[in-house]
Amino acid sequence: MIQFNYDWSDFLNQLIFVLAVAVLPMQLWLLVFRNSSGFTGRQALKLGLNVVLWVAVMGFILQPYLKRESSSATGIIFGKNVSSEFAKSLTDSLKSAEILDFSSLQDLESLASLDTVILAGADFHPSVFSTLLQSEHHPAIKYISYVKPDQLQELTWKAILRKGEMQKVKGHIKSSVAQVLKLSYGSQTLDSVKLNKETKSFTLNFPVFTEGRSSVDLSLNGKIIDTLRFYARPSEPLTFQFILDNPDFESRNLAGWLGKNGHSVLYTTALSKDIQSKLTINKAKDPDVVITDPGNASNSIVKKAVANGKSVLFINLTNPLKEIAAINGTLGTKIQTRRSSNEEAVTISPELTALPYQFVASNHAVLVPGYPVLVEKTRGNIGVSLLNETFPLMLTGDSVAYQKVWNAILAIVHPPTKSNIDLTAPIYQNLKTTINLNNFPKKPKLLQVEDDTVFLNGSALNVQSATGSFSPVQSGWLTLSDSLGTEMFVQNAGETFNLTKMQDFLRTYNTYKTRLTEAMIGPDRKIEEGIKRQFSSWMWFGIVMVCLAAVWVEGKL
Repeated sequence: MIQFNYDWSDFLNQLIFVLAVAVLPMQLWLLVFRNSSGFTGRQALKLGLNVVLWVAVMGFILQPYLKRESSSATGIIFGKNVSSEFAKSLTDSLKSAEILDFSSLQDLESLASLDTVILAGADFHPSVFSTLLQSEHHPAIKYISYVKPDQLQELTWKAILRKGEMQKVKGHIKSSVAQVLKLSYGSQTLDSVKLNKETKSFTLNFPVFTEGRSSVDLSLNGKIIDTLRFYARPSEPLTFQFILDNPDFESRNLAGWLGKNGHSVLYTTALSKDIQSKLTINKAKDPDVVITDPGNASNSIVKKAVANGKSVLFINLTNPLKEIAAINGTLGTKIQTRRSSNEEAVTISPELTALPYQFVASNHAVLVPGYPVLVEKTRGNIGVSLLNETFPLMLTGDSVAYQKVWNAILAIVHPPTKSNIDLTAPIYQNLKTTINLNNFPKKPKLLQVEDDTVFLNGSALNVQSATGSFSPVQSGWLTLSDSLGTEMFVQNAGETFNLTKMQDFLRTYNTYKTRLTEAMIGPDRKIEEGIKRQFSSWMWFGIVMVCLAAVWVEGKL
């Protein structure tokens, strides 16, 4: 059935249609009824050419098309990186699917007959994305990823964070053999994971110990496969208060290390029943983190810190089952442990041991990677450490290992910082990225990134939070207009760029299709089903020009 792609409700369109229809009787009157010399073969040719021209003009205006019921048809577009073996296995499993080649105009036209398009791989012809977006039919798109063995995929990490915070690197990799994936800073190994011969998700963690522009290497079986760049803002100085019944080397050593790292420390111990010893480092004020032993869970300072959203860390445990039960009863936590060994201690590293217990994982608590330390997120952060003394690491001269242990613990125990900028890497040039700001004293309305201005949308739930999206036009290190001169690293196209571009396109396409569908649905509208067969506007224009040329040539003969 012939239908027309024409808006009949618009008054201007109605006027154009009436004028176009009136042209035909005018032509007939001029060519037939005003002709006194009789109707000859030449006159019949001229009349026929003018009628054909009128039909072409009406077709150009009304855009007629034929619609037939759509059948379930599927097309496959393979990326340039797809191997022939993978392509063959996919086509064998989808025998009825049509393989599309977007370098051919014939296949571009056949897109209208498909209800599903499968994109397999990542590196596609440049016209694929624009053609699918501009398609009037808008078929459903299904994506099948293809990544070569030992190649990273969906790799993400924090682009901006503070010194002392925990950097988390996530991704997937299909390992060809059993090997080790390692994250390193120079010759120092930060974290590693053993891979089997299978596709595996991995997470690598390490506390940030540098400031400014930083980079770490990700290596597979000793070969560097990627370099991860991020910016480390200065750590926010905190105030630590130690409340202990008895002074010990462990807590004194930790207090001194915190003071050397720029933090304020208030060290309080009980010498006798009514006598306390107080030591202050770097002009301590109200505590941000309280470090104490389990016997002080009911201490008023501890309860006040939790009520104010601060952090508490319990150390020097001796009987975890009994002591943690007391902590739960006093502070309302739900921390659970179970015995893991009959030995007096379990080995964490050559110089580091812990109590023979392990925490029961739960959704409301976070385990410190690599160490028997758990932090439950309540109104404040409440942490419990099963580690034995860590000060022997300092006595043996291994200050790097000591720093690594406590940086990892404090990164999880750390209370929320102020003026945070959350940005996920990798960030690519000319691809949209989202930047989140939270806990700012005064919510900014815009953020300057080099020559770009990012307008921020405030959160309806939190007046101190805002979000903005932008597409960086420059690559390399770009400076943000915050008070600390924070920077972000923007990458050029690399091996992972095509996959990121594909994910960005899928989000854009699905959002656009959803909005288009919603716009088509209304009280007087319904979604049209079926497949349209019609000439393009350019083809109608070409037909009109050919008809005009034929009429002009006939008049000159």
